[in-house]
Amino acid sequence: MRLFDSRIPFLRPRSDREVVVPVGPSVPAAAVRLALGALGLSTLVVAFSGPGPGPHRLFAAALFALVVAVVLRPEVGLAGLVVAIAGVRVLVFDPPPLAVVVALVVLVHLTLWTAALAARTSWRASIEWAVIGRGLRDVAVVQVFALALAVVAVAVVSPLGTADLWRGVAAVSAMAATVLVLPRRATQS
Repeated sequence: MRLFDSRIPFLRPRSDREVVVPVGPSVPAAAVRLALGALGLSTLVVAFSGPGPGPHRLFAAALFALVVAVVLRPEVGLAGLVVAIAGVRVLVFDPPPLAVVVALVVLVHLTLWTAALAARTSWRASIEWAVIGRGLRDVAVVQVFALALAVVAVAVVSPLGTADLWRGVAAVSAMAATVLVLPRRATQS
């Protein structure tokens, strides 16, 4: 029997046929979905904390149910509805302060990116931190320009005080520094 072992692959011992894929530190997909829920809820809370009346209790319960639906089924695309509701809320009333706009820009991008990541995984999956880090770096690159545009938009709509201007510069600088700190994709040769 030993003579045929080297020639016939299915007669080899099981350990020779197994493939071991090295995996770095990872996070459960359920934790990513919980983070998605926290980001979606935070997006709505920040949007409704601006000028104008707060949501009615029944509407607030519906918004919470929407966030739960986003967590349970991110592949449906309801995260876009969360962002749309936040955007409409900000557009309908007086312009919010710069800090609220900056927070919303960051939360909207993170909510949509996390929803896309959660939509590609099952509840039992694990996502490597390296994958999350590379994705967050891409989000941070977009954030630098989005925050700069948000500061300009707020400055056009309402006058900025010196403190607001410095907060805007600090937010854009922080995102630029984040781009430098997060891991870069390895170049293939």
